[in-house]
Amino acid sequence: MIVGEITKEDLKLDFVPLDEEKFKEIEIDITNILSKEELIEKMNQLEIANHEYIKIILVGNRNFEINKYELLKYMENERIIKIKDQTKIAYDLSKIVNENTLKGLFAKEMLEIIEQPEITKEEKEMIEKAIEIGLEALE
Repeated sequence: MIVGEITKEDLKLDFVPLDEEKFKEIEIDITNILSKEELIEKMNQLEIANHEYIKIILVGNRNFEINKYELLKYMENERIIKIKDQTKIAYDLSKIVNENTLKGLFAKEMLEIIEQPEITKEEKEMIEKAIEIGLEALE
């Protein structure tokens, strides 16, 4: 609740908490995590106070596909209410492009698309996701 006092010369506003519940964000770097199971275990080991609700933000380079809705199903603590995926694929596309394989051709075509100057940030993110899915399918 915000309580205030208004005068001709001044405005004073104060925040008065009505509840002890807090929302907190926790970043987890998954660069060195090699599997979905390992990530689930790490998230379940988080120490969360009874008066906190948690939003987990995943960052770093991922080595596996992330489905945040599936991860939420495996959370033992009901105080984890949201997972946000801000990770990037861990593939070295510059090496894959030089391969004389279907995977190399796919990577080359996708990189040509993603490097076009008129591509928006949203389109780039969508293409990066398509690259990840395509490379996993070609494994």
